[in-house]
Amino acid sequence: MNKNRFIYGSIIMVFMNFLMKIIGFAYEVALSKFLGAEAMGLFQISMSTLMTFLIITTSGIPTSVTKLVAQENSKKNSNNVESIFNSTLTFNLFASIIISIILLSFSELISIKMLKNKDMVLGVYFMIPAIIILSASSILRSYFYGMKDMITPSIAQIIEHLTRFIIIVGILYYICPVEPIHGTTIAILGISIGEFFDLMWSLFSKRRLYKTKSNYPIDKKNEKSCLIKVLYMSIPLTISGSFGVILRFINTILIPNRLMAAGYTSSESISIFGRIMGMTMPLIGLSFIVTSALVINLIPSLSEQIALKRYKDIKRDIHLSIKVTLLVALPLMSLYVGLSKPLAILLYNDPLVANFIHVMAYGTVLLALQHTFSGILLGLNKQTSATVNSIIGMILRIILIYIFVGNPRFGVNGIFISFYGSNTVILILNLIAIRSVVKFDIDYIDIIGKPLVASIFMIGFIYLSIHDIGNLQNISTLGFVSSLLAGSLAYIFVLFLTKAIPKNLFKKLIKLP
Repeated sequence: MNKNRFIYGSIIMVFMNFLMKIIGFAYEVALSKFLGAEAMGLFQISMSTLMTFLIITTSGIPTSVTKLVAQENSKKNSNNVESIFNSTLTFNLFASIIISIILLSFSELISIKMLKNKDMVLGVYFMIPAIIILSASSILRSYFYGMKDMITPSIAQIIEHLTRFIIIVGILYYICPVEPIHGTTIAILGISIGEFFDLMWSLFSKRRLYKTKSNYPIDKKNEKSCLIKVLYMSIPLTISGSFGVILRFINTILIPNRLMAAGYTSSESISIFGRIMGMTMPLIGLSFIVTSALVINLIPSLSEQIALKRYKDIKRDIHLSIKVTLLVALPLMSLYVGLSKPLAILLYNDPLVANFIHVMAYGTVLLALQHTFSGILLGLNKQTSATVNSIIGMILRIILIYIFVGNPRFGVNGIFISFYGSNTVILILNLIAIRSVVKFDIDYIDIIGKPLVASIFMIGFIYLSIHDIGNLQNISTLGFVSSLLAGSLAYIFVLFLTKAIPKNLFKKLIKLP
């Protein structure tokens, strides 16, 4: 019965994760279309800045809360569960206010030095409510995870994505066209709006589902003791988590600066950054919709099997996960290579994005495999290796960006060199770490050759169905989408024809836990 509940819970989680990713992707596309490249660049830098200020409250503390709440809940100690929640929520709110004061004090410096525009100071101010709300909602989310309630926070995140999409896209649609500064400010405000509805739902759900019993007195000493436990546990997690956030922040700030060193203007540099991070990367990361769902099921399965030393089952699950990853990533890569210009026009109405999509298309497979390999390492209890490999890759990326992007001979191409160089290193290191635990063989014809042939057939079918693909003005959105769907069916048909899809694939994926 418990196993069935776990399986059904996993299915619901996969569905909710899929829905959330779809809404998130649609939001990023809509933002890009309304704001333009420069505003998207400013927004990406703003997001990286915000995440850096949230290191203390959202890096290690939420994970520690989840672990301690789960421990105390298993002992039926409701008093300690509530003490952990109350003390950490109070601490996070207090810490977020202090962080907000620091942000407020350096707002002009951040807008000039990081965002390259003194008029962005209002956008920096709008980060303050986001810091406070995110700090609070992270505690609530981790509390639910500790109570083994995965559904409530998933619904909260869907509400967050949906409300942000409706309100912000509605505002931008009403006032369009919008200046880059104003558009970026509205997008930053959207973070707080979405998280506010997330927080309201989470608070309502906690009061409805987990009422504190009135016969438990508030014990301040116990709350203090619980807070100390949380903070003590969170220190190493915060330190390790902060490396990734800080390195990503350096990467975000470094690219526009090095482009300017290569001779680009500030506006051109931020526009290039916006086209890459705000428009191209959401497409390249589209395979995460499937790989994220795959990893959710894969981690507990591998964790159980490694404990029982079922190496045959481990090899089977690893092979299946790689196969599913490539079945999704290879056709997406083919679409981006073959249809980069139509996608750039129809999604973003920006033909300049087409070159970035075309060049970075091959990164679809690279990032998808990297994501799956990281999940495999977590399932094999090699999370330290996954973290270290990621940090090594990010440090290498920063070095490559500094060397190549600032060189006028390379300029924008230096971004591509750093992207492929660093991600290839991470992928190789992860593969070495996996093979140190379990050896497995790969049938390259089956997992790469067959999907690649089907992908080529799919692209050819799309080109045949759209007779005038070179003249984008004559292509309707509905016609293009219909051709994509028909091409996808052709892809699946060839996969079945070549027996590339394993029998009962869906059942195998569901049975992973």
